[in-house]
Amino acid sequence: MIKYMRPLLILLLALQFTHAQESRQYLRLKTGIHFDSSVSGGRYTLGELATIISRSDLDAAIITDHDNMKVSYGLTPFQKYLKYTINLNSVSTYGFERYLFEIEQYDKLYPDVLIMPGIEAVPFYYWEGSALNENLYLKDWHTHLLVFGLSNTEAYKNLPSLANGIGYHKPSGEIMKYIAKYYTYYLLIILYAVLFLVSFFSIIRKKKRMRDIAHIRRGLRKYRFSLPSLLFAVLFAYLLRNEYPFLPPLYDQYSGSQGVGPYQTLIDYVNQHDGLVFWAHPEVEHKETIPVKIPLLSQDINLLTEAYPNMVVQSNGYTGYAIFWEGMKIVGHPGGLWDLVLNEYCRGIRSKPAYAIGELDFEESNNLELLDETNTFVFAESKTSPAVLDALKAGRMYATRNFLGDKVTLDDFSAYDTRTKSSAFMGETLENSSGNISMHFRLTAIKPLSRPLSVKLYRNKQLVKRYSFSTTLDEWFADGKGSGDKVYYYRLIIEEDSWPVLSTNPVFISKMD
Repeated sequence: MIKYMRPLLILLLALQFTHAQESRQYLRLKTGIHFDSSVSGGRYTLGELATIISRSDLDAAIITDHDNMKVSYGLTPFQKYLKYTINLNSVSTYGFERYLFEIEQYDKLYPDVLIMPGIEAVPFYYWEGSALNENLYLKDWHTHLLVFGLSNTEAYKNLPSLANGIGYHKPSGEIMKYIAKYYTYYLLIILYAVLFLVSFFSIIRKKKRMRDIAHIRRGLRKYRFSLPSLLFAVLFAYLLRNEYPFLPPLYDQYSGSQGVGPYQTLIDYVNQHDGLVFWAHPEVEHKETIPVKIPLLSQDINLLTEAYPNMVVQSNGYTGYAIFWEGMKIVGHPGGLWDLVLNEYCRGIRSKPAYAIGELDFEESNNLELLDETNTFVFAESKTSPAVLDALKAGRMYATRNFLGDKVTLDDFSAYDTRTKSSAFMGETLENSSGNISMHFRLTAIKPLSRPLSVKLYRNKQLVKRYSFSTTLDEWFADGKGSGDKVYYYRLIIEEDSWPVLSTNPVFISKMD
């Protein structure tokens, strides 16, 4: 008798919530996120990239060229003026208006696929070592965030960065303490001001001796003009103008690592402009050496960006992060930093959760099949840019890698309350739940699998059920124990040969008081 109870329970649950499932009219859109064109160092032009995307089986694609690729190295104390600058191809050099307009036109040219604009933001970098000692390092230049969905061109153009400026240290509290804290900056400002005033009042000076009395009587000139004084006055006026509004900058490239601050500033800016922002490749270490010819010096610059999974925990308010390829070992694995962030959200420490995407980072490959290697499957209300952005913002998506998106589809991952008859989908919260939770998910193999996949259901970081999947898996899991937490979540991970190849976003449960 017992062996018939489980199928009967599954049938009853399925019948009970059939209407809830059918009420979700989401489209599952296969989405490629993070394409780089030749605008910022990729192999293909925007037009070529749009053609490649249109010939793929993608439903949507987000192109994210670098907003800027500009670094400057200056000599103390005149770093703003005596400096060497590298400015590689970027959206800034290409033109933001041109970039956004062309992507919009290609989206219209290929109506079968959504082609959407975005930015790979480069907010900060810093120098370590010295060009004189030939041990110069450029650090954190490849700590990036993906930004899209901003409201207008100006919002993209003014993304906070060292190239654009990232704000100032504004006075708070006693003004004298503030000035004392930044006395070296204000000493320089005073020096510029004094030298400007001296130069300005020396442009026209009265002659000390008048030898020709007759000329004086005829009212001819008693003053002389000083061209050097004029030039110095213009110079110091220019220096003062560049220091306006006479506040020390929040961040600079000469003071070493400045923590999460520059990146949090960008995240806050994107939120203020109703955009989405995701940490890109958080577990990648980037090393490179580039030859440069700095005047009077000749050496290579060593680029080093260490992996930055800690940023996922240290920052707040971002939309999510890239779990595949480079975000699963430390951040995304059960019990990792993503679970820490989600737990903080459940406890009310964070105002919003973080969601996972798969990023392609497609730049130079000859193998166009790699467009399917890592994808994000978005559940949108319609095949439009606003609907896709809304789904990404709400966490209604799952990520795949190792071409699993061409082998398997995930049709549903939802939580149901058997007592209140309410439900919630990926990224959503089952509000006022009684705690009688049943999880449902449905997987279908598109192509024959070479070997069964391991399907793991987690409640928070705890594995609660493991399944094996080959063809079709339509499962209900009644979680009788639930969780003692007021707010908790479930997520699903699929593994192939012990490698994670699919990760859902969480479904949250908020229990009644």
